Amino acid sequence: MEPAGLSMSERTRDERISILLKLLSQRGELKVCSLPAILGASGATVRRDLAVMEEKGLIRRSYGKVTAARSSAELPVSLRHSLNIEAKRRIGALASSLIPYRPLTLALSGGSTVRSVARNLAGRADLTVVTNSLDTAASLLSRQAVEVVVTGGHARPLSNDLVGKAAEKSLRSHRFDYAIVGADGVSLETGITRHSGSGASIDRIMMEQADHRIVVADSSKLGRAHAAKIADLDTVQAIVTDSHADPALVAALRRIGLAVTLVVVPPSARK
Repeated sequence: MEPAGLSMSERTRDERISILLKLLSQRGELKVCSLPAILGASGATVRRDLAVMEEKGLIRRSYGKVTAARSSAELPVSLRHSLNIEAKRRIGALASSLIPYRPLTLALSGGSTVRSVARNLAGRADLTVVTNSLDTAASLLSRQAVEVVVTGGHARPLSNDLVGKAAEKSLRSHRFDYAIVGADGVSLETGITRHSGSGASIDRIMMEQADHRIVVADSSKLGRAHAAKIADLDTVQAIVTDSHADPALVAALRRIGLAVTLVVVPPSARK
């Protein structure tokens, strides 16, 4: 069964939905009668979770079974924002401290961890930030200090990011002092990856146009690999993650020359 850092009774709805989507991506379908035992939740709670998932277009239900409505296990951004909150908050604070205090142009990608970085940079009047993420832009605009440039492109509903040729062309018209991108997977074998090919293309261009490249990813992303490659590990200068990362993987990343910084997240805050 799917392991988790929390006891079954402490899981939130978003965490239960995340578990179900991962299991569906592995098995194709699940029997509804098995879900209370898998999730450690009551039948009524499971039925409410399934209703939410069906309303969001994540699953299909029929004859006591559920199947995934799409092949990807990628969570909608509305759910991702509420997972590993404390780790992302601390990663955002640390990563933002790596940006020197002088006039700079930054590229920031989408994703809930980069959104945390943006919140910490929002008061910096010395920065120009180019982003394809509507959520990142909103976080930066909260203090009305950073100069924010939003790319064109068409919106990707799962991520609230702008993708496509217009977004790529906009990014290629800039040079960046720093690019800070999120990742769905960080693996020794496959490098930095995402669920979405269109999203990975945007992140790749951000990194190609930047002098310094930083990847931010909570520890749940380390050791994972997905279909859409952003970049090889040797193109990245730094990775900021949290203290629950696999020590062997962190050591291996450091051996190949990556500056891996761990923010301390107590087990009690791992929600």
